[in-house]
Amino acid sequence: MLAVILFYCTLLPTTLSHAIHPNSSTVLVSEMTQFHEDMFSLIEKFLDIEANVVALTEDRALNSGIKEFRKKLSELPEELFKLELAVNSLHEELEEEMEGVSSSRRNVSSCDKIWHLAMNLNPADGHYMDYLTGWHTGSAIGSEENALAMDYLDRLVWKEPVDYLAIVRHQHGIVDAVKVFQFKYWGLSMKDRFSDMNPGRVIASEGGPIQVSVDTNAPNLEDDPIFSVDGDLALNWWGNYRASRIMITGGFTEGDLLTYHGLGNHMNCACQSGSNRDSNYRFEVSNIQKCPYSSCSKPVVQGTDFASTSYFKAGPVYGNYALFVSLRADKFPEPGTELERLMEIC
Repeated sequence: MLAVILFYCTLLPTTLSHAIHPNSSTVLVSEMTQFHEDMFSLIEKFLDIEANVVALTEDRALNSGIKEFRKKLSELPEELFKLELAVNSLHEELEEEMEGVSSSRRNVSSCDKIWHLAMNLNPADGHYMDYLTGWHTGSAIGSEENALAMDYLDRLVWKEPVDYLAIVRHQHGIVDAVKVFQFKYWGLSMKDRFSDMNPGRVIASEGGPIQVSVDTNAPNLEDDPIFSVDGDLALNWWGNYRASRIMITGGFTEGDLLTYHGLGNHMNCACQSGSNRDSNYRFEVSNIQKCPYSSCSKPVVQGTDFASTSYFKAGPVYGNYALFVSLRADKFPEPGTELERLMEIC
């Protein structure tokens, strides 16, 4: 099945370019997008079936077969994404031909190790990507044109099953630091992972990052929430109405949440239900800092994306933080690389 999909990925741009009118290709693009979303719904339904089977029986052969089928099913969205790229490429070429613009035909890569941009955090763009915004709903945020310059969430990529996460700090699209983690539980989407808020507090990796690459000239590493500390990936971490979506375990203690901020934060939310208690306590990116609640009323946060100057102090922006995800790729391009929404490692 996967081989057939890849085969048609390579054929589409050459076999259909003179057979489809641009208006028809617009419909085709829409149909492909809808089919992609329908596939995610199918995978989510199968996860429910798997859970029910596991609850009903301890038959090892049956449970193993169910898990193996789910693994194969989880691989399909990435292959379908390549097909979708081929259709989009075809649509753009047909539009260019209708406008009389000569362009070289783009080829669909056969590379199977691809990183997709799932989210970008810019802590000074005027939009608050706090604990309650986008992470568990998967709602689209921002635009493709400004995906690496402003806050951004790709709603389709957010629903794809992924096994690897790269947290990439970048300066205007140029990588200066990256950490790659392999998820402890494979085959789940980012939406699945960030919907796990009750009980939440998920240690999502084992053994720390599988890649750490930092530019020798990268600034502001002494208290960066991701790159100044060691440890595993922690998701949906909360306590006493305060919460962070992404943290590194080496950067927090159980005593006071104000000492271990990360990415996507809130200081007064009903964290387990994903609802708001006081919107003045929202902020996007903070740093590792000793700021106990009793003696530190205003923690320093990166940039200006926080809700109230009564509760936070604006600090320097260390960069944008991009989240790239993959089903197979376990290594990310090194510092100095220019980022695109799709990065191939072949």
